[in-house]
Amino acid sequence: MMSRTGELVQWNNKGGYGFVRDGTGNDFYVHISKLADGEPRPKPGDQLRFDIATGRNGRPAAINIVVTAAAPVPERSMRDVRRLSDAVPRYQIGLRTTAATMLTLLILLAIVTDRAPLWLGTIYTLMGLASALLYRFDKLYALNDRWRVSEANLHVVDFCFGIIGGLIAQEIYRHKTVKPRFVAVTWALALIHVLGLAMLALGWVSIALP
Repeated sequence: MMSRTGELVQWNNKGGYGFVRDGTGNDFYVHISKLADGEPRPKPGDQLRFDIATGRNGRPAAINIVVTAAAPVPERSMRDVRRLSDAVPRYQIGLRTTAATMLTLLILLAIVTDRAPLWLGTIYTLMGLASALLYRFDKLYALNDRWRVSEANLHVVDFCFGIIGGLIAQEIYRHKTVKPRFVAVTWALALIHVLGLAMLALGWVSIALP
């Protein structure tokens, strides 16, 4: 039996069936049960190698199906990130804005009352921007199945005064807001900074001014 090659032009993922079109333009019925052992579930655009057999209705159907080339994944941009974010309820992420705002106000209060040096606000600003950029890149990499920024690095930057930018980036990009362990560490870091800045703003601790 001679194998043929073709492109999967139609696929019902729920039902597990579709049609593959060979090089001559003929369509053959495909059922997920006829995939070779270990083959992944196909998707439209995949290139398949298959044999032909008689199907249940007496028409030719594909069997012994092997996915030889997966359909290319389209590059996604930050416009896709914002479009996907519309599906996330606002109340789930409003706390991040509240926490970032609280941290910012505490920094300003500490500075205007001369309980903290101006450079502290500068450090929070610069590290916040760095954290936001890391979240942005990690979101893009996740959408395009590329190399990721490690969660440890994200936490380290957030701990090292980048927490405000990290919280804002999580909200804007709807990123890293579901995984329980990551969320728990993020809120722990935010709490550490809130407590530290609150004690600084209230004069319970002090930083040597230049």
